[in-house]
Amino acid sequence: MENSNMTNDDLNSDKVGILLSALCCIHCMAIPFAMLLAPGLSSVIDHHAVHLVGFTIIVPLGLYAFISKLKVHANKKPLYIGLFGMLLLVASMLSHDLLGHGTAEVLEISFSIIGGMALVSAHILNIRLCKCSSCEH
Repeated sequence: MENSNMTNDDLNSDKVGILLSALCCIHCMAIPFAMLLAPGLSSVIDHHAVHLVGFTIIVPLGLYAFISKLKVHANKKPLYIGLFGMLLLVASMLSHDLLGHGTAEVLEISFSIIGGMALVSAHILNIRLCKCSSCEH
């Protein structure tokens, strides 16, 4: 049963967060294949601006979804998992800027995929907790 305090906007923030985080993971998994199969295309999809734009959308949306749902279910686990995912995205972006080319790419892709999966998991948990918040466990 869905809590009456939840609006469609509240639920949609998690759904959009899942979609964007999943797209982030797919994007990062596609980069190595693009580098092998279409090196010209890989420079476009692996451009730092793409990551920066994604980050500036995903982080505020995630923070809104996780913090606003605390009022509904009072469980901090989605927030902590989401913050972990966001920290990995920051580490991914910093590794790109601070480390050598070969090491940076492996870390950047790994951190981005794990961070994206953490965000997807946090949003799914957030939705589940909100749907059960009116139930007595």
